[in-house]
Amino acid sequence: MTRHYAKTGKVSGKSRGTRSRNWPRAGSDQPLKPVTFTWRFWTVLLTSGILLTFVSLRNMDTISWHLNRPIHTLQVDSALQHVTESEVKTLLAVYMGEGFFEIDVSSVRERLETHPWIARAEVKRIWPDNLALSITEEVAIARWGQTRLLNQYADVFAPAQIGTMASLPLLSGPQGSQTKMMEQYQILNQLLFPAGLRLEQLNLSERMSWELVIEGGLKIVVGKVDVREKIKRLIDIYDTQIRNDIAVIETIDLRYSNGFSVKKKQQDITGVATR
Repeated sequence: MTRHYAKTGKVSGKSRGTRSRNWPRAGSDQPLKPVTFTWRFWTVLLTSGILLTFVSLRNMDTISWHLNRPIHTLQVDSALQHVTESEVKTLLAVYMGEGFFEIDVSSVRERLETHPWIARAEVKRIWPDNLALSITEEVAIARWGQTRLLNQYADVFAPAQIGTMASLPLLSGPQGSQTKMMEQYQILNQLLFPAGLRLEQLNLSERMSWELVIEGGLKIVVGKVDVREKIKRLIDIYDTQIRNDIAVIETIDLRYSNGFSVKKKQQDITGVATR
């Protein structure tokens, strides 16, 4: 005889020793109970906050010092030829000791650029107490008069000492003519180079008349007009008419429409008169 049992889907809470738990089943509509905090939790949280605030206030100076340390170190990231580290330190001495977050890097940069040999400067803060300096020095191309120099952009700058720049060409001219003179110098130097001549001085008078001095002391008077064309004509005949006698020539005057004149150096003649 076959017996049939109905499947009810219920599990007895006491079967197999398992205790019944009132967990909500997946898919059931029973909501989760909200998490509640007891008064003890809030008391501990409030007490901890008060203690943390009190400790922070008592140690505010120490915390502030650690975060905003005084600037102590200068780090120069560039190889310098004309600017010394001691000069950099002297320039920035007024900033040493200022707080890391308080120091004005734009002001530091502007102060560095007051040095005549510093063309540009970049300043960065490196925590906790360091200033990193990147310095670009001026490039001297020529002397401008007796006390100043010209860079590659024809900007004038005036270092305290230019004695070491004596080998640079000397340019002299009216105020404000440095750009024109730098351009003329570069062109004339290129014209003279193939003949083995080096331009040592270039002078522009107040009347806009040009005069050159070649290495060795040879003076070339060119005048006001057709400066480059006259130099080209001189180079064309230099090898055949001038090179062999250049040691005894003092001045070549090109201010003639159909040629030039040559003035030779005066030779000292020493003798003894006899009867």
